[in-house]
Amino acid sequence: MKTNTFQMTFIIFMISIVPLLSSATVFADAHESEGDMAPEAKAMEEKPGVTGWFQIDIDSLGSYFLIGANHPIGGSGISIASNIYINEKHDYDPVNDSHSHRYLGEFDLGVTVPVVSSDSLSLALQPMVGIGFDYTGEDGPHALYPQVFAFLNASDFFLFHWTISTIYSIFEEESSNELYNRTFLTYSLNDTIAIGPQFETVFVFADELDKPLKLNVGARINIAYGTANTLGIYVGYETKKVEGDTGLTGRMNFTRFW
Repeated sequence: MKTNTFQMTFIIFMISIVPLLSSATVFADAHESEGDMAPEAKAMEEKPGVTGWFQIDIDSLGSYFLIGANHPIGGSGISIASNIYINEKHDYDPVNDSHSHRYLGEFDLGVTVPVVSSDSLSLALQPMVGIGFDYTGEDGPHALYPQVFAFLNASDFFLFHWTISTIYSIFEEESSNELYNRTFLTYSLNDTIAIGPQFETVFVFADELDKPLKLNVGARINIAYGTANTLGIYVGYETKKVEGDTGLTGRMNFTRFW
């Protein structure tokens, strides 16, 4: 890793800001959790205390464990948000026909701001920044994650949007960066089931790639598993796929809120 003054300053800042904020009523969430944030957004409106969540997530990139919370700042309606994200990622090298595992961790910190709040409509925005670590690598920090979430509740409809940049080049100049978007809209059929469309895009910033944009579209279903529990299932079609693949993709997760 090429270390410079800016990188060291940034790392020291991320380490020192955590105890500073926690002494003033802190922390909270929402990370690449799916529409599983729908119950979270409603809970934030209904009670001013700390809300939290835990999620197990699995997709084509591996298995994930996430935990986060929202800590209100006085009676302003604004909350400090944070979460951690843990992933064991499996990599395959087709050239050498070899397999390897990486153990990744991420810490995100941000703020949740209620833009609109009424009985029929609510909109919350959540800008965050995170730092990722590769615990099997030699250099420690390996990526920076600026991101923003949007949560819209309108009667039986819920809209979720997430945009995240993965900036590897801040720690390794030769690496390419990525921009990822996830959006879905669900409609609650009843107290148990919500369904709707979902699409995701990935753009890789690398000159050598002739088709850097990836897109998958599909449908998702959220199923209530008792009080404050949600099972999410997404099935989609990947437009950029290896020859011979069906293009079918998806994701499953289970989320617990409190």
